[in-house]
Amino acid sequence: MNELVLTHNDYQEFRKWLNLNLDGLTWQGRFKKEFEAFWDVFFEENLSVKSLIVRFDYAYSQVKIGSLSSWFLWLRDKFLSYIFLFKNKTVGEIAHESELSPSLVATILRNYLLDEYPHLDQYFSEVFQVGNVLSPNLQTSFEKIKKDINIDRPESGSREDEIMPSMEVTLFDEWGIFQKRMKADFGTKGFDLSKIKERSSFLKQVRVVQDISILLLLFTLTIYGVRQGNIWYEKHLANRVSIYEPQFTWLNKSGVFKGLEKKPVKEFKLDFDGIKDISKSDDINEFFDPEKYEEESEVTLTSFENIPRDLNKADKEASQYEGDAENPNGYRETTGGTTKIYRLMMTSTNTYATRDQLNELVKKYEGSPVGDSKPGNDVPGGVYYNIYIPRNSFKDFMSEAMKVNQSKLFESNTSNVKNVPGKTRVFIMVKSI
Repeated sequence: MNELVLTHNDYQEFRKWLNLNLDGLTWQGRFKKEFEAFWDVFFEENLSVKSLIVRFDYAYSQVKIGSLSSWFLWLRDKFLSYIFLFKNKTVGEIAHESELSPSLVATILRNYLLDEYPHLDQYFSEVFQVGNVLSPNLQTSFEKIKKDINIDRPESGSREDEIMPSMEVTLFDEWGIFQKRMKADFGTKGFDLSKIKERSSFLKQVRVVQDISILLLLFTLTIYGVRQGNIWYEKHLANRVSIYEPQFTWLNKSGVFKGLEKKPVKEFKLDFDGIKDISKSDDINEFFDPEKYEEESEVTLTSFENIPRDLNKADKEASQYEGDAENPNGYRETTGGTTKIYRLMMTSTNTYATRDQLNELVKKYEGSPVGDSKPGNDVPGGVYYNIYIPRNSFKDFMSEAMKVNQSKLFESNTSNVKNVPGKTRVFIMVKSI
């Protein structure tokens, strides 16, 4: 069996068949140069199937954002489907050359063909049923399938309603970081994915130890600083508190005025115990009798209208000094959209139930899709949303959405893309666990 080696022509045919939407991937061409640089480095000339699968595994393990991980997983599955359709390779041969599990390869090919020909569900389930390495279905090829049921190769590797060919991968900050790391690692002689994973794991452990050490050091310094500050302040108060004895000059009874005698003023310094004894004196207690003094008067509000209707949104309500919200010269933002976007990364054991709950929330808060994408599309590894939410209900929507399942919220600012005025853009990735 001859090992398949991919050339630049193969990569061009694969990309053409995949039918990628470069405008969507590169934000209307703004990041086209960066995407082309990634493609040239990743799909290098004269690589074997195994080498490319290793690179897909590398990309999947290095990126941390769920959307990017799903995109690389989707690209790998499409690459295996392309080899099966156009390189006349059987399921067993692809599994052998890629060193992937035969059952995994068969499942990937079955899912792709089932999306193209959903009415042939029973047939594809039978020919791609691979239970062990001795299964006769390992010899299944597309030529055999074509003879059995007389179907043609799909003209495109992507469906019209599929979101992955247009996913905005270049928008993520991690895309540029990954691209630089990938170029450095692929350029190293003797590229070894296992060593890179070990290095990443070791660096993570080192960072954890560093973070713990810094926290312990800050905690120790804080305790020491508070203790030393208390000691210093105690000495400072002891030095400042003192009692002076008044001096009196008396007249001479003989009728002769007596000159003033310059005597030093006597100073009596007390420690804290002495101060406590003085504070127990009846005279002191009488002096500080609270019944002899009036209580401090309360502050009276000048107008009831000064109280915010909602204290949590007090800083967002327009006052009479900010002008009318419809006035373009007012302080409030009234024209144009913001450049702030949000990403909600969610995990779920039942992505379909989670999708139903999120769809109800999108409908409840009048969410709308961005472009031609449909909210709640299936993607490899989960469900993906790309929607607009009205800004006045965005906080309520996110509050309810984050209660559906365990999730993390990220906020980003982009200098190139603006939201629709009055709306906030939200990406939601529900990752199946």
